[in-house]
Amino acid sequence: MAGSTNKKIRVLVRSLGCRVNLADAADALDRLSSERYRPAEDLAGADVALLNTCTVTHKADRDVRKILGAWMRDRPDLPVVVAGCAVITMGETLRDYRNVSRLVPPGDPQSVADALAELGGPAPPSGGQASPFRRLKRRRAIVKVQDGCNARCAYCVIPIVRGPERSWPVEEVVAKVDRLLRLGHREVVLSGIHLGRYRTENGTDLAGLLNTLSPVFERRGPACRLRLSSIEPMEFSEELLEAISAARFVCRHFHVPLQSGDDEVLKRMGRPYRADQYAEVVHSLRKRFEDAALGTDVLVGFPGESETAAGNTLRLIDSLPLSYLHVFTFSARPGTRAAGMQAQVAHEIMRRRSAALRDVGRRHWHDFTQRGLGRPHQVLAEKKEPNSWLGRTREYRRFRFEYQGDMCEELVEARAEYLDGDTLVGVVSSQVKP
Repeated sequence: MAGSTNKKIRVLVRSLGCRVNLADAADALDRLSSERYRPAEDLAGADVALLNTCTVTHKADRDVRKILGAWMRDRPDLPVVVAGCAVITMGETLRDYRNVSRLVPPGDPQSVADALAELGGPAPPSGGQASPFRRLKRRRAIVKVQDGCNARCAYCVIPIVRGPERSWPVEEVVAKVDRLLRLGHREVVLSGIHLGRYRTENGTDLAGLLNTLSPVFERRGPACRLRLSSIEPMEFSEELLEAISAARFVCRHFHVPLQSGDDEVLKRMGRPYRADQYAEVVHSLRKRFEDAALGTDVLVGFPGESETAAGNTLRLIDSLPLSYLHVFTFSARPGTRAAGMQAQVAHEIMRRRSAALRDVGRRHWHDFTQRGLGRPHQVLAEKKEPNSWLGRTREYRRFRFEYQGDMCEELVEARAEYLDGDTLVGVVSSQVKP
């Protein structure tokens, strides 16, 4: 779709799956002129579309097919760039959609930008005029610092589609974070496929990266903060814990994947720890960061998971000082060891076990939220409601406060006075100024 360089091109962006995918989509958009390439509000107003895909489960693949089918039905003339992990696992299927004009493998935002520009028409590079996350209507900015994985867990397709581990240079990460803060973001999330394995060629690890980022945040005082995405349990080294403790700008929110609370299942999954070692890490984090949000992932129905093994997982989760959990059911992924394992668990059994875990998770989240009552919190205002704003505290609790004006992406100090479901409600005492 070539045309005049003065024409505004409306790009519809859908990014499925993890934060790394969203960071890739934003990076691609950032490479296109923000003056010429504008986000499309809906399918009808789009000139070109980007679908950034996920393939971690059967449902993720189904979502890709569903979206492409709907787009082809409603806008058969709309050229679509499909990028991301599903390009590797279901590329032939994607080529069958007549509206798919380009396929781009995961982790290549420049090729995505080139494809969009080729379909939309020539345009100058972005030049950094606007935050790509604001263009996507996202309040938190995400900086991908690492990609790929060497772990080879039996159930996971990510090493196949994302490739081996590689980490971004410290100087590049610092420049990206600094730019996003200068563009007005108050919270940046460090993300990666295997964040705890961040290590540059000169040996800088995640602890070293946090220490290097410290001056970028400290010179802005309390007005900006950094959140860490998921870190594997055995990667909380003493050096990393010390770096986090020293960094006031790091949110006290740690997501520590478990997957199973049964040692035999963990071993067959290829996870490098026992249940008691995981528990030790969680208790250590709770002792060191008393009010931190501690979250986890649990994978239900791994092949051969018995009632005893499922019970071990449920009891472990219930006994730990966790704040929330994400529950996933096993999905056989082509090319993984687990896909060919015997003793696949029936779907109705997985649903029952998942429901029991989610009940425990809801109770943990309610208790964690309730412990925030009567205390001051730093809140990032994210969503406008009729007479109030909704946001998240440093510890990831949901918080609502009354305010009539524009507070979008501002940080405020507020005191929690009562609980509305699982949301703290309070009164603002001050705005945190840069």
